[in-house]
Amino acid sequence: SASTISSIDVLLSNHASELAIAMRTLSTNASSARSSGPEFDEQHVHCALEILRTAGLFKRNLQTFEYSVKNQLRMLSDEIMMVDIVLLDSSGIIPDELAPTQIGAMLAKVACDPYPKYIDDGTGVKCPTTVVELRRLADPAGKGNKKESENIVSPPLFPKALDSTSRLARSCLSFVFEVCSAIPERQLHGISALPVWKQDGALDDDETSYGILPQSFITHVGEHMLALVQALEPFASDPDALGLANEVMSGVLEVAVQPWKEFMAAAGCSFKAGYEKSQLEILMRGKDLSKYFLYENDEDALEDDMGGHDKDEEDEGEEASAAFCNQWLDVVGLAVAGRLLERTMRIPRLGHKGSEHLATDLNYIRNVFTALGVSGHPHPLLGYIAHLVTLEDVALRSTIKRRRQGVDVEVPSEALEVIKRVELRIAYVKNISV
Repeated sequence: SASTISSIDVLLSNHASELAIAMRTLSTNASSARSSGPEFDEQHVHCALEILRTAGLFKRNLQTFEYSVKNQLRMLSDEIMMVDIVLLDSSGIIPDELAPTQIGAMLAKVACDPYPKYIDDGTGVKCPTTVVELRRLADPAGKGNKKESENIVSPPLFPKALDSTSRLARSCLSFVFEVCSAIPERQLHGISALPVWKQDGALDDDETSYGILPQSFITHVGEHMLALVQALEPFASDPDALGLANEVMSGVLEVAVQPWKEFMAAAGCSFKAGYEKSQLEILMRGKDLSKYFLYENDEDALEDDMGGHDKDEEDEGEEASAAFCNQWLDVVGLAVAGRLLERTMRIPRLGHKGSEHLATDLNYIRNVFTALGVSGHPHPLLGYIAHLVTLEDVALRSTIKRRRQGVDVEVPSEALEVIKRVELRIAYVKNISV
């Protein structure tokens, strides 16, 4: 009956919720340990991915169980209907011989509805209320009475359990993300207050001769991103584990959203109410963002427009493994880019020498993302800010003036407002009056 299904739903939901709570507790404890713990360990990533596999197994088992229950309900409704026909044909007298399934159907009918009423099942056929109820539970969308071409999605039989499973999946995704992004978060945490940004004056002889080297914090981040590839590949090379993990990978982008929200706040921006999620995703993806950039020459613009990477031919297994690795590299890369942009917006003062250091750091991480070969990376804002911080005062002032005059922009957008705020912020920290 519906009450029995509901009780099972609650039991499964409670179990999934307990697992989700356990994952959040584990994540909190692990985060505390990583904040001052050892350096990156590939084994930590593998263990976190095993937890993700467990969540995928739970979801798949729930789907299999629901499919099995629906089949049983459907078969039982058919058996009850057949027994009902047999009894009607024999004027209510039980036949001498009955199959075990028929006996079971009779017992189920009496247990569920000892004094049945006959109602229309929606097709003009009179059926016992028990049959109608079982068919409704087995086929909530009524797909049995629809054409296959209508492609109706049946509502879940255990909705509470499915919701709890989704929460479990999000907890596991967050845990994997925190393990994979802990080193970049730690390295980027205090960079806004580094004294190097305030340095002014000309470059010294070594810097002029050999160029400015990227600072240690950004090289640690870059090395981590490159090491993450090797950490992800062993798990992704196991087809069974990969299949289970992919069961709960939908919505993984959400774990990388927080740094971008903080970047928006640091830049003094906000999106229109009701459109925050979609607009933030557009900004994170950076799609068509470079068309709003104002460069002094076409070479810089062309560099930011270069997106995507040639895809080598791979067999199906290798392609699935690469897609999984790239999905996590994409998410962690987006979080790193968002956090670096947010920290850049919080730099209180940029001198001439400090600007050169910042541009070097930004270009270094861009080269790392390019080397990874993940589609959509490096984020175009990284290159544009590296360009802005090295502009002469007159050139940056001219760029902002063109913005105010609406030059080169036909259609205003939310993304354009973000870019304007970034340009103004860079001018402010460089002490350029606009």
